[in-house]
Amino acid sequence: MTAAVVLTPVSAPVADHVLVVALDGALDYTNAEPLRRNVEALLGEHHRQLVLDLSGVSFCDSTGIRILLAVRKLLQERDGAVTLAAPNDRLAKIFRVTGLISAFTVAPSLAEAFDVVGARSNPR
Repeated sequence: MTAAVVLTPVSAPVADHVLVVALDGALDYTNAEPLRRNVEALLGEHHRQLVLDLSGVSFCDSTGIRILLAVRKLLQERDGAVTLAAPNDRLAKIFRVTGLISAFTVAPSLAEAFDVVGARSNPR
């Protein structure tokens, strides 16, 4: 059995309606559902944007992807979005091959994710 994915809220120079969370570990069928519940528990009613720092995710199976999509749907219902930051090469390839790269905003680094969220928060 895989250990739970560790969620760590991250202090970041972003607006109050943005939640930034770092994930660490392998995301698979053994821990995906608890991850979903934990992310939903962290999301306050005022959060419309979520940045998930994936730099610490070593593995993600189809169940993990399903959970990411469920979290995305929740934020879309709030007229918000999920930005995935710093996925490793393997995870980024999964998103490209499956076509999910178009379902999420994917930023190569956390700093670039903050830029994306900032641009969404301050439309010109």
